[in-house]
Amino acid sequence: MTTSDLAAVEALLLRVLPDPMRFTESVLGELAQRLGTDPSAGGPTVMPSFESDAHEALVDRNMLLAAALGACECWGEKDGCPGCGGLGSAGWVPPDPELYEQYVAPAVRRSSDGPSAEPAAGTRLAEAVTAEGEAR
Repeated sequence: MTTSDLAAVEALLLRVLPDPMRFTESVLGELAQRLGTDPSAGGPTVMPSFESDAHEALVDRNMLLAAALGACECWGEKDGCPGCGGLGSAGWVPPDPELYEQYVAPAVRRSSDGPSAEPAAGTRLAEAVTAEGEAR
């Protein structure tokens, strides 16, 4: 820092020190004006909220599917969850029978129907393992 820079900083400090709040308000007001916002309006929204209909539909669907599979709404992924403490994956509690019949049973029936349906989950793995327990 040169002598002239130091003198400029000293002059600035002498202007600020008598009334630091007025200076701060002035600087913040100018900064807000340069950014194109009104400081009294609460500033810009940094992150939009998730108040959309699509988001609400996803939240509702998550809740229904969790109940249909006997899971907590966090699916056991939140250690600090007040409902399950992170233990609420599928089967944590008995599934809701009506929701299970509506959401899960059709998929189970489809996976176990005749030859045109896809094999049930795990069937391919079971077929790929020999009697000795080794993969073919």
